[in-house]
Amino acid sequence: MPTADLTVLIPNHNHARYLPRSLGAVFSQSVQPREVVVIDDASTDDSLAVLESFAQRHPTMRIVRNERNLGVVGTLNRGVGLTQGRHLLAGGADDYVLPGFFEKAMTLLDRHPSAGLCFANDAFQIGNDGAIQPNAGVWPERPDFYDADGVCRHMRNTIPGHATIFRTAVLREAGGYDADLAWYSDWFVNLTVAFRHGACHIPEPLAIRVLLDENYSAAAKPGARHIAVLKAFFHRVSTPEHADVAPYFRRCGAAVAFGTDLIRAAAARPDLWQPHILGFLNGFNRWDYRGLLDDPDPVVREVAAFFLGPFWQREEEEFRVAIEKPLRNELEHVKRHLPPPGLARKMSWLAGLALRKVRYSVAKR
Repeated sequence: MPTADLTVLIPNHNHARYLPRSLGAVFSQSVQPREVVVIDDASTDDSLAVLESFAQRHPTMRIVRNERNLGVVGTLNRGVGLTQGRHLLAGGADDYVLPGFFEKAMTLLDRHPSAGLCFANDAFQIGNDGAIQPNAGVWPERPDFYDADGVCRHMRNTIPGHATIFRTAVLREAGGYDADLAWYSDWFVNLTVAFRHGACHIPEPLAIRVLLDENYSAAAKPGARHIAVLKAFFHRVSTPEHADVAPYFRRCGAAVAFGTDLIRAAAARPDLWQPHILGFLNGFNRWDYRGLLDDPDPVVREVAAFFLGPFWQREEEEFRVAIEKPLRNELEHVKRHLPPPGLARKMSWLAGLALRKVRYSVAKR
């Protein structure tokens, strides 16, 4: 069976029941990876027994064990430092790949050697036995390479990490996964790499993320911790090290998907009203902004009022002008075809209508 210079990295913590599916899908690929590295993050279930069973049958698999729990991001970064392949897929013990993913991704990366990564369409299932639901986005329907401008133009919210293969050196140069960004660490590094080096896209679902209550990303809920992570995002994207990609982060508008906690996080910055911060906050709809008019933070209220000012006023005026004339014309048309008031006038109107129908029928003959 053909192999690729690819490492599949899988962090695991107490996911013994999902490992047979995720590992089985990897070892069933038409092109096999150079190595499969599973880092067990101090599991207390039967994970090690499951992993050892697979390792006995697949000599390319390595098991690494954390002596203490490092968490998802810490475990991923340890794995990035240990892997040997020129390319890297950072998977999940509860996610799984579909047939043909490695072959198609490696073919496209070979065709476009400057690309920093290759990804397939997002697809997910809710619960371990849920139906697969595609989430394709707005990418063109043919495999291709996209530079930073193309990524901005076609990307909706993110590049799906579970369906992404990196060039390992590029991922390391980008700093790996930022622990301060928690659940958004993969989002940030995926886009950083794509903006710097371009990205290949395969327009089909080739990996499935499984949405479970215990998912690490399930903790990304509105509140103080969420705001703290988004503050860290603003800090990172404002550093000189990310000056090359910051304009693309603003332009693509992907951060708006994190909700209005993004505004709450920005409100704490002294440079809030500067374009490099304010540019992240103008993609919400009017109802989002209106919902912040009662926020306890007066700065948040001020931001909401600002965006509800000339921005939405202008949009509402353009909308009114665009629909007012057609609606007025339609109303006049309806009025002309309604019967007049009063019984006598209605009878006369009906008689005229009947006469016109008779004349039309005769004329058709």
